[in-house]
Amino acid sequence: MNRRQLLLSALPLAAGLMPGCSSAPKKSALPGPPLPPDPRRPLSPSFASGPVPTSLPQGIRFSYSSCHVPGPFTAMTYDDGPHPSLTPRLLDMLAQWNLKATFFLIGKNAAAYPRIVQRIVAEGHEVANHSWDHPALSKLSDAAVRSQLRRTHDTIFQACGVASLCYRPPYGAITAAQKAWIAREFGYPTIMWSVDPNDWRDRNAGIVSSRIRAGARAGAIILAHDIHATTVAAMPSTLPPLQQRGLRFVSVASLITMEASGPNAGLAMATPSQPITSYAPGTY
Repeated sequence: MNRRQLLLSALPLAAGLMPGCSSAPKKSALPGPPLPPDPRRPLSPSFASGPVPTSLPQGIRFSYSSCHVPGPFTAMTYDDGPHPSLTPRLLDMLAQWNLKATFFLIGKNAAAYPRIVQRIVAEGHEVANHSWDHPALSKLSDAAVRSQLRRTHDTIFQACGVASLCYRPPYGAITAAQKAWIAREFGYPTIMWSVDPNDWRDRNAGIVSSRIRAGARAGAIILAHDIHATTVAAMPSTLPPLQQRGLRFVSVASLITMEASGPNAGLAMATPSQPITSYAPGTY
């Protein structure tokens, strides 16, 4: 299966970082063995825990801050998690509203909380790469950037059996040259954002909600952080009203595929390599 076919067949359906983003608190690992490798994708001899990187398929751009889509579709994204209590609380809300999102995960946090990563995937959301420990990638050597992305890619894959299809550079700090070789080696488009509520700086649920609602529109990629309690608290006054306005929330990968393939793109729910436990509200 080539990269384009994978992107079309392995996307969660239903449905940016700026300076100052903080890291989640230090955590202890939760129990639970990783799932076995996904048999649908080949494994790299050097990295037995993750698929071989491939170049971008035709029609996929190096970088996105928004997409041109044939309907009222938008992508809600959450960075820097998973957080041990806030991410599960957010997942409870998204399940209640039948709304899908993309979670750009920090590798060390995914390693500490693999069961939350599993739950994200089990409930139909997309998991994506946000580096191992949130450095400014533009200031690192190619080897250091490669390590940041590869460690995180493999950690997410080990936790949930689904490979990330895209990445977001911390702080949005990335060079054009880095975008090009990352796309070539990892098959990752660079995901930025078109709506930024500055929730890392302004810890006020009302302000965060107002800014997201003001900027949300078809094709938008909305940035937020599920490591801040005020951001999670802002969601009930943000997302249901946007749904009532007619917006439909999809994963970033689905949004990209809609732009690349047009209105008749065939999209299907991503599935891990083996069934995952279902989670009741209030649990992991």
